[in-house]
Amino acid sequence: MMPRLDATAVDDPAGLVGLLSAAGLPTEDVAEPGRVILRYANEGREFVGIGGFEPLGSAVLLRSIAVVPDHWGHGIGRSITADLMGRARQRGATDAFAFTTRERPFLAALGFQRVERTEAPAAVLATRQAMGLCSASAVLWRKETGR
Repeated sequence: MMPRLDATAVDDPAGLVGLLSAAGLPTEDVAEPGRVILRYANEGREFVGIGGFEPLGSAVLLRSIAVVPDHWGHGIGRSITADLMGRARQRGATDAFAFTTRERPFLAALGFQRVERTEAPAAVLATRQAMGLCSASAVLWRKETGR
């Protein structure tokens, strides 16, 4: 069972850079327009993680998914990802993509499949993550948002 989380929009993601950096995630563009960054709290209102996405028409780029270390192993990352996928689906996205620079087994566990960059829509390949924030060796993952 996934934990129940409450999400609130982050107006200034600069305060979350520490958690992103500690997780090895890019921080250079989190405050740029077009990104949706959410702060997640558990039922006790304790901060447990963050997650975000870039809406790209029928695609969405998931990004900045990080869990506070004290909450690792409790399904928080799974809950954040599920919430982001639902929000993307509500905005019309049918496919979700994510880049990783190191192994992220939880994406595979959630049904994401590794794909070649040539399989991604142009909008995904035009993002700052695809064009340089994530190295050319970064793995690209894909999943339909409705699954």
